[in-house]
Amino acid sequence: MGACARLVRFSLLWLSLLWALLAAPLAAQEASILVVDLDRAYETSLFGKSMRAQFREDNQDVAAENTLLLNALKDEELQLTEDRTTLSAEEFAAAAAAFDAKVQEIRSARLEKIRQVDEQFKNLKPLFFSRIEPFFDLVMREFNATVILEKRSVLRSIEGIDITDLLVERVDDAYLASVSATEPAAEN
Repeated sequence: MGACARLVRFSLLWLSLLWALLAAPLAAQEASILVVDLDRAYETSLFGKSMRAQFREDNQDVAAENTLLLNALKDEELQLTEDRTTLSAEEFAAAAAAFDAKVQEIRSARLEKIRQVDEQFKNLKPLFFSRIEPFFDLVMREFNATVILEKRSVLRSIEGIDITDLLVERVDDAYLASVSATEPAAEN
């Protein structure tokens, strides 16, 4: 066998090996992976900001109610202290016990209200994520992606697969369109 034949065989072997090595990445490229920073999407999107602003607006009365109740209880306590001089020991003890029971009842009710508000706030982020789920599907189809991973769970990636800004843009566009559609037309 001549040197030329060995060179042809060697070249064919390398070409077939090279073809086999290149075929695997082509299949992997079709199964693209995207990443998203969900916290950043929640914090920076107009929709997420709007949800948090609406929550604050809906619950601002809780702090005002607490202040009113506290002031009323302080006034009642001062009155009870003033009445102490005119009440018998038994009457004062009964009034003080009734006041204490009232304070405990109000405190318990307010703590429950605060717990409910806290629970509502904790549910804002999952609610945001559930409402933007359709956008994940659209982006996956657009990029022919098979998976979107949370960026914090990825050790290292290239910036090109991070769809956070694109997702925020799409969510904000849809949010602004829905807001403008629900606003009454300006009267001339």
